[in-house]
Amino acid sequence: MSHRFLLVTVRAATALAISSSAALALEEHRSHCVAPLAYLPLDGSVVGFDAQGVPALGTYERVSPDGRFILRSYSGAKVGTVSLMELPAGGAGPIRVYSTPFSNEAFPVQGTWRYLVDVNGEHYRFADVLRRQGLAKPLFRAGMTGFYAAASELRQSPMDLGGLASQQTIQIRSLSWPQNADADSQGVGPLQAETIEVQDDGRIARVKRTTGPRFICSNRRSEDGGVFALPMISIDGLEFSAIPQSPNQGQPSMRVYGLSPDPLATGHPCDLRADLGMSPSKAVFGYAPPAAWLTYSDLGSVYVFDRALKQSFRMDSARERTLVSAFPGLTRDGRVVYGATWRDCTPSGACESRAGYVIADPYQSASYRAFWQARGQPAPKACITQEQVSDQRKAFAQKHGLAE
Repeated sequence: MSHRFLLVTVRAATALAISSSAALALEEHRSHCVAPLAYLPLDGSVVGFDAQGVPALGTYERVSPDGRFILRSYSGAKVGTVSLMELPAGGAGPIRVYSTPFSNEAFPVQGTWRYLVDVNGEHYRFADVLRRQGLAKPLFRAGMTGFYAAASELRQSPMDLGGLASQQTIQIRSLSWPQNADADSQGVGPLQAETIEVQDDGRIARVKRTTGPRFICSNRRSEDGGVFALPMISIDGLEFSAIPQSPNQGQPSMRVYGLSPDPLATGHPCDLRADLGMSPSKAVFGYAPPAAWLTYSDLGSVYVFDRALKQSFRMDSARERTLVSAFPGLTRDGRVVYGATWRDCTPSGACESRAGYVIADPYQSASYRAFWQARGQPAPKACITQEQVSDQRKAFAQKHGLAE
């Protein structure tokens, strides 16, 4: 073997080793954990201030699957009744604000956020609201209406490479109280569900058929009564959480019920899936994985409830006097996002009140780690990675034709 050939071989091997090392380092960097907690303050000059001089927060908020957008009601006069907040990638940069044509308590169709829905049942394309803001026009009007309505895609059709623009038949199940419910007891009553079938080619969407509103859970009346509070439908439309107000078994508590996948099932039967054993604010469903998680707030703190473990985990606070202002949401990658107020304090003791959004990684919370340590077992997951968050943000942007 010549010295020249040996030298070339060594150089090639060295280059390969360097390339492999660089690739490994890049992969390790992409797989780093997200911050256990991230605080993103709002700019009061953009959103306005409340009576205490703190940037105004909404009181009814829904989080997009990738955690990038928040649909926020009661936004205040400066940004309109309902606004869309866009959180910056990696927590670096200002929070952007978009106006909308909606009334308070507007909600997304969960799963894809393909549509945003006003309380009168008008469905708007999410991407159109983002581009045209208050000038966006509805595509169709259908489904359950009114305050506390919620909806999910019951059957999510496969997405083509063009995102949401292919011809699709979409089933949407919405959940709410009848519109003639007693105004003095708003937020409490018998629940109805309606499933609509929509034909959508990416430009025009029309309702092909609807089941009409149907009362649900008639088979549970002897156990739970017929009056519920604080309902929330699951991401896939096959479950809902609510508090029965006059149960014949046990005390009122937040429970999870399964709904029949058949929208025409007689009596819309339900079956009990979980009981949190407490009565917190709304219990919001996560994605799969972790399919068994819900998140809720109670007494100023945020929790994740693991249905498989029947255990709640309290999310940590990194700033003084952190108080939750609206019920939280779970992203597809597992992070918890919620609005809050807090105080930023310097080492000298000077403190400033702020308001904005907090993003928490449940796997890195002290409560979650202590639980597994007490059991003498390693936690199933150490953290949510930056790569997972980035991948979800890219996927959501691609589906809706947005810049990343």
